[in-house]
Amino acid sequence: MKQPSLQHLSHDLGMAVHDTWTTARVKSALAMADSAQSLHIHVKTHAGTVTLSGRVMNHRQYEQVVERVRAVPGVLDIDAHELLTHVFMPSASMQPPSAEESAEYRSPMPPHKDE
Repeated sequence: MKQPSLQHLSHDLGMAVHDTWTTARVKSALAMADSAQSLHIHVKTHAGTVTLSGRVMNHRQYEQVVERVRAVPGVLDIDAHELLTHVFMPSASMQPPSAEESAEYRSPMPPHKDE
């Protein structure tokens, strides 16, 4: 069995430290921009590629987040396909329609006639 070289292990450790540092910088940049929004965004870094996941309210916020992350030193690439936009936030007054209360509800079966 071949043992990994000290140089290889050193490189892997260096990359892990760099990724951890990059993740911390990205989280800090997002928190400084909007701490409430940053609570809904998760950040992972692997080999300089920052992966963003979570939720933002609209496409403009999505673009702002990606722009802020791109400006962070150490970020080589961004994967934001798991960062969701257009999140529906129902108001307290909205309620789902009830089929029983709807005037438009029609039974799929015609009424039964007694003969």
